[in-house]
Amino acid sequence: MHTSTFTYIPTKVGLPMVVTIDQDDEVLNVTIGDKYLGSMVEDSTSPYGWQTTDPLLLEELPDLSMALKEEDAMGNLPYALKKLFSDSLIGWAWIDDQNLKLIAHPDLDLQEFADTIRDQINEIVLFDKTMVINLSQAGNSEVEEIYIN
Repeated sequence: MHTSTFTYIPTKVGLPMVVTIDQDDEVLNVTIGDKYLGSMVEDSTSPYGWQTTDPLLLEELPDLSMALKEEDAMGNLPYALKKLFSDSLIGWAWIDDQNLKLIAHPDLDLQEFADTIRDQINEIVLFDKTMVINLSQAGNSEVEEIYIN
């Protein structure tokens, strides 16, 4: 079983809520706050891409499906950056759910590379959440912050 946690803002509440997804094979068990809402499975024929028979979860599905798509897009960002800048990046790590650390090749000009990422980042970002990329080099304490959204 795989568990993931993220924050999203349901339309009807208007305040950030913690979502916990416990994935057991293709079944996702959803808890928002401390309330278990039910389970769902991916279904490409469903209007929101998920199928559930749980009334509480069905009510949250429009907002929750959007939040899941955003979380997926954020999770794929390091891979998209590595693909785009394969010769320039040597590693990455999530600091937390809004901060991504990228490690650039030591032979690069860090400021110039940061500017290149800033110029191109909006073309590959597929989410609305705000986050920060902390760009650094191995053996160098300098960090360039790149703000997204």
